[in-house]
Parts: sequence; structure tokens; C-alpha cells
Amino acid sequence: MTTPPHPPTIVAPHGWHVVIPVKDTRHGKSRLARPAGPDRAVLSRAIADDTIAAAVGAVGAGRVLLVTADAGLAEAWAPRGVRVVADPDTGLNGAIAHGLTVLPTGAWAAALLGDLPCLTPPDLCAALDAAALHADSFVPDADGTGTVLRCGRSFRPRFGPGSASSHEAGGATRLDLDLPRLRTDVDDATSLARARVLGLGPATSAVIERLGSGWIHSMQATVHTFDPADRSGSVLLDDGLELPFTQDAFDPSGLRLLRIGQRLTVDVVDHHVVAMRIVGIGPGQPIR
Repeated sequence: MTTPPHPPTIVAPHGWHVVIPVKDTRHGKSRLARPAGPDRAVLSRAIADDTIAAAVGAVGAGRVLLVTADAGLAEAWAPRGVRVVADPDTGLNGAIAHGLTVLPTGAWAAALLGDLPCLTPPDLCAALDAAALHADSFVPDADGTGTVLRCGRSFRPRFGPGSASSHEAGGATRLDLDLPRLRTDVDDATSLARARVLGLGPATSAVIERLGSGWIHSMQATVHTFDPADRSGSVLLDDGLELPFTQDAFDPSGLRLLRIGQRLTVDVVDHHVVAMRIVGIGPGQPIR
């Protein structure tokens, strides 16, 4: 199907419909099963709730469409004005495509992943403002290979591994926006740690504080080794335990280099450093 030309004026955020596919949270986030254990289902539900709440705050409940098989989510959001349709059980792209079919003909639609726990309404509005300048567009995830938001009037969703390249090959304009809260999707302990640094939504934050604090530990450490070529190394905890870190933990830190003996705050899961920072560096970090 040919994408219609973009209208001469920018579409305001309130003109968008947002489709959010969410897997049954009892079975979601399998890659968090090991660190989160029995907390995985409640954490998955909280992540979805924070994402949906941000979308509702951006475009209004009446323009949010939730595609899910999760009865709890449906019962929570339908009374608030969110339209809920049953997941056809044909995968992520099938759920999005089904949601698109029930929107008004010709509506500007945005397919938004349901695992963005630090997303805020202003961030989503900013992305939709940028998308309104193009007939067909997408926002890649933090590492640039996946997709968190797909926008247009008529499009085929191609979410999944390598989706950024797939969407771009299909003619969508790539929007590399400086919106880390939008571009940080959570599917494992490392990405959850990144989201914590940015600031989690209230539902996810409450779960982490109430149930999850036992499996993500924030502590002080000292840089023991660092290889600037592959941006990996190790740190020493104050009890002398050496823990490794990879570029997945280093790159989001905002640091350019590390020096031996440097003090850091690190987040640790399963004896691996999943995030690092210096107090006073990074979004929301006070200088002290």
C-alpha cells in the first residue's frame, strides 16, 4: 500500500492514536526470570503500566489502543478510557497489525513498545512532533538496531531483531532523537539498570523498591582494569571481590575513559556490573 503524502501542516500530538502491544505479563520478560525470580510477573506488569500511563498522558486515554491477552491489564485500563482489543496470538507484529485495523481510517498511528518504564508524556509528545514531519518514520532503540516507536498513516510493522534496518529498508525515515527515556526498552537486567539511571516510572520504581532490591545492588567500587579498545574491564568492591563489566555497562554511563583506582557507583546483578556512573554525572544525578 502506498503511503499517503504528508500534509502541509504538522500534526499535533493530540491527533495521534497510539497502539501498544503487551504480552500477557504472567509470561513476559523471560530474560528477567533469573535475576527477578518470582518477581518477574509483577515487574513485567509494572513496566507495562508505566508505559501505558505515559501514552495516556501524551495523547489521552481515548487515543490509546492496548492489544493484549492480559486480563489484569485490560481490567485496569479499560475503565480509564483506554480501548482494549484481544491479542490475536500471532506474535508482536501480528498484534500491532491487528490494532491498526481497528483505528479510524486514515488516522495517524504510532505503534509503541510496551516495555518503556522510564517513558514520560513529554518525551512521547516530542517524538510524535518529530514524526509528524514525515509520512512514515520510526525511532530506534538505544543501541540503534531495534525499534521502540513506528509512526505513519499506513505501515507494515517489522518489529523484532534488526527491526531498525527493516523499517528503514521499507521506506520509513529514521529518527535518531535525543530521547533516552523513549529509546530505553527493558528486556533484561542490563537494560533495567540503564532505565533506573534515567528514572523509572512510579509503578516499576515501587516494584524495585518493594520486591526487587534484592537482585539489583547499587554499591561503590574501584576501577581495577580497563581496556579502552573494547570498553570493558573490571572493578573491585570494597570487600576485595573483583567483578567484570562489558561495553554494555560502560557505554550508557556517559564516561569517555576510566582510570585505574577511580571510584564509581555500580549496579550489580548476578556478580556482573550492569551499569556504572559517577555521582554528579548523568541524568538526575546530584553532585555530592
